[in-house]
Amino acid sequence: MSFPEDLEVALTAFSRDNGLQREAAIERILRDRLLHEGLITSKQKGIPPEKLNASNDD
Repeated sequence: MSFPEDLEVALTAFSRDNGLQREAAIERILRDRLLHEGLITSKQKGIPPEKLNASNDD
């Protein structure tokens, strides 16, 4: 898959800056955007609200 030159330059910089292969960089960018749009949910599980306290407030 190829993109217009400006996107390829930005993708190369993003890949380099994040130590990712091209495909992993594309996946991260796409996943971040889809999460932002609410089209997918995060796989990360946080601390349930009932277990929050000052000791885990970091």
